[in-house]
Amino acid sequence: MHSKNKTLPEKYYLEHFNEIIHFLTHECLHLLDEGNKNFVRSYQELPHDTQCMFVRVVNRQSRFIKLDKMIYREIDDCPRQLQKLADKGFLVTLHPNDIKDWLQELTKEQLIDLLTLHHSDLVKKSASKMKILEQVKQLCSVNQCLTSELADQFLVKDFDANLAYLLFLFFGDSTSGLSKFSMRDLGVLRTRTKDTKASARFESLQQARSVFYYSVKIEKLKRNELDFKEYALQSEGVAAYPVAPDNCLQSAKLRDNYFYLLGKQLLGIHLPLALEYLSASSYHKAQEKWLRELYKIGEKVKVKAELERIIDNSLDDALLLFAEDFYQRKYHQSKVSKLTQKLREDSINLVIDELYKDQVEIGVKEYYQRQGAIVFRTENRLFNALFGLTFWQELFNAQADSIATEFDRRPRVVKENSFYQELGEAVEERLLIFSTPQRAIVYLTKIATQYYGQPNGIFRWNSKIIQILSLFLNTAPLDAVVMHLRAMAKNYQGLKDGYPDLMIVENGNLRFEEVKAPGDSIRPNQFVTINALQTAGFDVQICRVNWIVDPMQPYVVVDIETTGGKHPQHRITEIAAVKVVNGEVVDTWTSLVNPERHISKFITKLTGINNSMVKGAPLFCEVADTFTKFIQGCIFVAHNVNFDYGFIKQEYQRIDRKFSMPKLCTVRESRKYFPGLKSYSLANLCQHFDIPLINHHRALCDAQATAHILNLVNECKYEYPQADT
Repeated sequence: MHSKNKTLPEKYYLEHFNEIIHFLTHECLHLLDEGNKNFVRSYQELPHDTQCMFVRVVNRQSRFIKLDKMIYREIDDCPRQLQKLADKGFLVTLHPNDIKDWLQELTKEQLIDLLTLHHSDLVKKSASKMKILEQVKQLCSVNQCLTSELADQFLVKDFDANLAYLLFLFFGDSTSGLSKFSMRDLGVLRTRTKDTKASARFESLQQARSVFYYSVKIEKLKRNELDFKEYALQSEGVAAYPVAPDNCLQSAKLRDNYFYLLGKQLLGIHLPLALEYLSASSYHKAQEKWLRELYKIGEKVKVKAELERIIDNSLDDALLLFAEDFYQRKYHQSKVSKLTQKLREDSINLVIDELYKDQVEIGVKEYYQRQGAIVFRTENRLFNALFGLTFWQELFNAQADSIATEFDRRPRVVKENSFYQELGEAVEERLLIFSTPQRAIVYLTKIATQYYGQPNGIFRWNSKIIQILSLFLNTAPLDAVVMHLRAMAKNYQGLKDGYPDLMIVENGNLRFEEVKAPGDSIRPNQFVTINALQTAGFDVQICRVNWIVDPMQPYVVVDIETTGGKHPQHRITEIAAVKVVNGEVVDTWTSLVNPERHISKFITKLTGINNSMVKGAPLFCEVADTFTKFIQGCIFVAHNVNFDYGFIKQEYQRIDRKFSMPKLCTVRESRKYFPGLKSYSLANLCQHFDIPLINHHRALCDAQATAHILNLVNECKYEYPQADT
């Protein structure tokens, strides 16, 4: 767990780097070429302090190392250690090819110094850094830069390519660095320390190099960091890029993704080249983009043939959905897409209060709860948790190379979408636990208890996870559960998301609902997943919401008193809540709260609440459950709502609980429906509308007065609903 008191040892960075070296020399020697091995050997031969300086240099983001900035008290004679690194070839002097990048990283003051040496008459210190940089580029030759005193103050890293590959072998991506170790040691980043046996990620050097190659290219493309050589390579087309090695799915997928990203980028620049890259990618989005672009330029016969080929042969559900839909609309004049048709055919209509416009799923959930149903907002969490817990042993413990290092989260077979292909027999055997709900629940509970909190890259742990899964398994058709889990095992990447928003159990019957507000549409991944669930035998519907002003919508009007105006440092002293349905107050709740801090004389004079009154009052944590139950299913209303809502949310956070409700502000609503008043303070509104306010600045009195204002606002809404558009 994270601890604010944790500190790192003095030379923590050296320990971290040596962890990587140990992994490389014990697990990955077969993935290192001679250059990599020489690099590791040269590092290991360095004296202790020189190794420390080396890792300090590694941690510098820039390639250019300013020598006077590399002073560390734990390293003996820092200049001498830097010289040793230079003697070993880890650091080199500036080269003419480095000057352009070096100038970009200099400070404005350094650029001025460089310009002053040769063109002091042209220096304008008030000019922007960009302007001075342009002057230096135009007026100072490369040789003048290289021979300047400033250049002598820098050395350049000459090991980035080697280091990037070695870090990739350890972390499995081209972006992670040593900071992850520090985050681990400080408790900020959880890792799989308990059951991880280190192992190499790849079987061969060829596989590792291929995956690294395309990983780096994708990152550079995303960051728009391509150089001239890369642009020249792109112009040669697909043939210029190496084919993925046999039996290396990861490399093949990265190559496909790179061609997709590259093709999209080139569409507005060089269409034939863009189409070549898109066509060469097996990624379903690339194929879709390729065919759409071909259709635009009139290649309708070719597109039709390709669509028919996909429909007859494709095993990719997302690509098949696109092909069938596009084929029907373009070649059979169907006016409705399959997504729209799905939205129409499998939908039910529901009207809920317009105040849920920003939280439509919560509005639908609370509507069903008021009808007596049990409702959980599960989305992707339910089936990912079920998949992860069911197959935990197979995913994380059955294969030696499932997890390479403790920093890995998602198992290799999941990343490569080869889980069923490699472990089909084990998957089928595991699915036998679903012979009865009880047997499955016992097994899932055992796994959750044993591994709770461990990072896994498939689902997030939740204290209610077994409760939700138990309800699900006791009401779901078990043959449907087995069928869908098998489908996930065969194609996890295609079925990891797109799940319906809500799980609803009503009268003992289970169903799922995907909630769509006006204007929302079904996304392709939702279509694929909902189809898969329906095919397995689950009841899945699409809930199309329309908005109304609902007089039966419950409101809870809340007012609080506090020790001061800012919630991080001040606390609640009193809470009152008034429940309103159809314009009538149906219940009230109020309590003093011990703020665990002093109440000032000013606050006592304002509210009438003093230190002796709250001394024996309950803490917020002691009233939280009853307050939560009282406000459940309501819209949170307050006068200047963010003040009250913010304080209450802060109190829930202090006890590690979430607080989220749809909210309404009577200040905002009063301005809208009663324009032209001099003030919209609670006191002024009460005076204007002749509302009793006998004990102002006590929570219950203010909440009751605010409830009156809410009713006045709602009367206007019912009479003039167009005012709220």
